[in-house]
Amino acid sequence: MILTREILVKITISNIGYYENLGYDVYLGEDLHIPVDLLSKNSHFMIRCKCDGDDCNIEKDIMFKNYIRYNNEWGKYYCRKCSEFKRKESLIKSYGVEYPYQSKDLRNFKN
Repeated sequence: MILTREILVKITISNIGYYENLGYDVYLGEDLHIPVDLLSKNSHFMIRCKCDGDDCNIEKDIMFKNYIRYNNEWGKYYCRKCSEFKRKESLIKSYGVEYPYQSKDLRNFKN
């Protein structure tokens, strides 16, 4: 889950059009407080996240673009330990094995 709610963005020539299209009245050099969900998909801003795994309290700063890239569901974040467990859980549910190479169907799959 994202703990950071708001980011301070400095308006530059490269992002002024993006924020004007969102409806903000902005000027070059201005500082703007925006909600995290309005950041562009390729934003390099660091956001604070907490692991959504059961009984896990790990918090970590990650780049917003990486958060978007590696998460299939908005608002979910898993630490390295919990993501390994979730990966195995979904493979067992989908293919009946913990690792892809254990499945004969996936082992013989060719692109």
